[in-house]
Amino acid sequence: MNENAEKDRLAKPPRWADKLLEWVCAPHLLEEVQGDMHERFYKRATTFGLSYARQQYRLEVLGFLRPVFLKRKPQPYAPPLLTDMLKNYLTVAFRNLKRHKGYSFINILGLAIGLACCITIFLFVRDELRYDSFHAKADRIYRILNITSSDGRQRQMASTPPAYGPTLNRVFPEVEQAVRIFDLRQQLVTYGDKKFFETDFLLADSTVFDVFTLPFALGNPREALNGPNALVISESIARKYFGNQNPLNRELTLSGSIKLRITGVMKDLPAHSHLKINALGSLSSLKLWGVEPSRLEDWGWQMTYTYLLLPEGYGVSRLEAKLPAFLKQYAEPQLEGGRYEARLQPLKEVHLYSAGLEFDIAQTGDIRYVYAFSAIALFALLIACFNFMNLSTARSAQRAKEVGLRKVIGAERSQLVGQFLGESVLLALISLVVALVLVAVTLPAFNEWSGKNLTIHFILQPVGIAALLGTALVVGLLAGSYPALFLSAVRPVKVLKGDLGLGGKGSYSFRQVLVVMQFAVSTALIIATGVVFNQLRYIQQKNLGFAKEQLVFLPMRTDDMQKNYKAIEQELLRNPNITAVTASYGVPGGAFAGESIRLPGRPDAYTINMFLVDHRYIPTMGMQLLAGRNFSPQFATDEQEAFILNETAVRELGWGKPDLALGKEIFWDTWGTGGASDTLKRGRVVGVVKDFHVKSFHQRIEPMVMHIYPGGFNEFIVRIRPANTSATLNFLREEWATLAPDWPFDYQFLDDQFAKLYASEQTFGRLFGVFTGLSIFVACLGLFGLASFTAQQRTKEIGVRKVLGASVGSIVALLSKDFLKLVGISFILAVPLAWYVMGQWLQQFVYRVNIGWWVFAGAGLLALLIALLTISFQSIKAALVNPVKSLRSE
Repeated sequence: MNENAEKDRLAKPPRWADKLLEWVCAPHLLEEVQGDMHERFYKRATTFGLSYARQQYRLEVLGFLRPVFLKRKPQPYAPPLLTDMLKNYLTVAFRNLKRHKGYSFINILGLAIGLACCITIFLFVRDELRYDSFHAKADRIYRILNITSSDGRQRQMASTPPAYGPTLNRVFPEVEQAVRIFDLRQQLVTYGDKKFFETDFLLADSTVFDVFTLPFALGNPREALNGPNALVISESIARKYFGNQNPLNRELTLSGSIKLRITGVMKDLPAHSHLKINALGSLSSLKLWGVEPSRLEDWGWQMTYTYLLLPEGYGVSRLEAKLPAFLKQYAEPQLEGGRYEARLQPLKEVHLYSAGLEFDIAQTGDIRYVYAFSAIALFALLIACFNFMNLSTARSAQRAKEVGLRKVIGAERSQLVGQFLGESVLLALISLVVALVLVAVTLPAFNEWSGKNLTIHFILQPVGIAALLGTALVVGLLAGSYPALFLSAVRPVKVLKGDLGLGGKGSYSFRQVLVVMQFAVSTALIIATGVVFNQLRYIQQKNLGFAKEQLVFLPMRTDDMQKNYKAIEQELLRNPNITAVTASYGVPGGAFAGESIRLPGRPDAYTINMFLVDHRYIPTMGMQLLAGRNFSPQFATDEQEAFILNETAVRELGWGKPDLALGKEIFWDTWGTGGASDTLKRGRVVGVVKDFHVKSFHQRIEPMVMHIYPGGFNEFIVRIRPANTSATLNFLREEWATLAPDWPFDYQFLDDQFAKLYASEQTFGRLFGVFTGLSIFVACLGLFGLASFTAQQRTKEIGVRKVLGASVGSIVALLSKDFLKLVGISFILAVPLAWYVMGQWLQQFVYRVNIGWWVFAGAGLLALLIALLTISFQSIKAALVNPVKSLRSE
């Protein structure tokens, strides 16, 4: 106390020195440094005197003027990349993954399957949506669609009269360019000893290179198609026939005798082009195939495809508004009755918005399937997220004490939310890696089923990687949001007392909602899959009005085959494995003629589908005669006068019943152009056949007429026995070598041709079934998680019940009944949704199944069975646990 009084009595350190020290010294060092200096000052003052103490104090202050002690300009705090807390979160997350391998595996697998479905469907949808977008002027190119209405029937066709393009270009200045394209279909191409059948050989106006982006590897596009007999080939065709040689000015021979000079080589088109082009010839060369040049000015010959190039920013509706008057002035005077319309279709919509168009140049897609697959991708990902939430809450009892301890030692709720969200994002990133592996492994099979050539390279580009990481982040946050908020709300006092607080009504109800949503979607997908496969089975099994099995058709490649068709038929019938042979122009699933007929006393022509046949056609095809007789060699006038109609033609011509049509007179305009009366073939109806399908079930059966016309035959139809098919085909190959030695043997089974009409539906059915199965599997993982959670919550209850004598079956029933109620609610929600959506899908088919009650019942039972199998594993496992162990666990 005396020492303190003495210190107070002594003078203080120099004021200016103290102020200097406070001004220059770093704040976090000032208190400690100044305190030490003051203590030394007072000791010196007592021992050596005040003057000496002040002198030393000043020197010490000056000695502290060093960078380490000086104040610095405040700097913003920049946290390190990985803080200690973040490192701790990652350590805990990886530790949990390793400790709970089963949970981690199921969670990662569920999210990986959901992400893999999304990635695969994204690649599919992206490919579908980018068709024809590589053309530099794609936004300005439109295709003309031809719409005709007559006799109460409307037809929408992709093919147009060749007069459309030039006339539009001449009449309307806003049409910058018009190009017509003619499909040569299959052509025999010969160069030296190389001889192949080729498809996608087209003829076009020279303006085709001004409209479409078709880069050249060799030649000049401005001159390539200016002259006749000119041909531009693709790089693939150039390599196939000429190897490394320069193909320019060389000749390819088409159809055995037509020689075309190669004037250019264009680069291969991308796969996402609705126009498939192996070669382009000049349209003026069409005369080499026997087509009169005057046909290119015809309004009745609808065999070309017309594209227009409009000015940039031009409203296409303005031109469409002018088309009715244009058609009335230029087209209708040359056409027979009916009503004619036109619509302009944007180039980028051709691939996905052409369903139902007749005579399209390409196999197109369907925007409805793009929407369907996109919905499946979304559902699969949502189900995977719900599954993650359920599995996370199922483990909440194991994490609750951890949360309680963290809160006791000061953890904020926001920190806990961040920790759990970080763990879910980490799981999502791991799932993304697994998903990419799954996509890489399964993409070849997907390509085979879908007919695509998709690759994973796009999503490995910077933009794709960024999108994937963003998706994983969103999925992780979405899937982890509920578990994070749920677990972070745990009250530590209750947890540490043993009350985990996990049985709250709100949280339980939310988990129930997730399961209901999962199984509602899954049940709806099961119903949809059942309807799709039921419709496909209906298509395959429905009686088409003829027997399509074991029918082989062979094209007539030479004039001699057409002239001597009767002798060839007899020669083929020598083989005991051949039961029937006929010659025709017109086969179901293939090409047939659209012609006009007239009736006495009716001025207007009637549009009808016409089959040119011989007298063996109806029995060979297995068609059924309802009235009258078949064509017969015993009636010499049949070739000049006899007609056979189908039921629809009888009804639409106003004759009512088949019997009443017999003997009715018909005039056939052999050119279909409304010529004078001396060009008409006059005849009578001698028979009526039962309606038969010649197009897909998307289209209604139309009126048809058959008559004998040998000059129009272009194929043989051969019915063979099911046994010894290969031997019969070898016989046909040998006969072919005699009949057409310069042509490769070419044949096709009719049922294969008919199956092509439903290729897109078959693809959709297969892929829809696969993705539905995967979605259901992921939903089961979520149900498994909730069953685990429930069994965990009721461990003590189960133990007590077993001690009191409850059987394993009663405990399984106890644990299962609540889940079965959820499945029942899911079924109730799924039925109206699936009924409406699939009803809309079936509307595209004229001939379709009804959605019977058994489809819904079967889907409900299947969903119930799947749920029972999923739940029973956890229920039986819980019921078999020793009750002593169950009671001790809590």
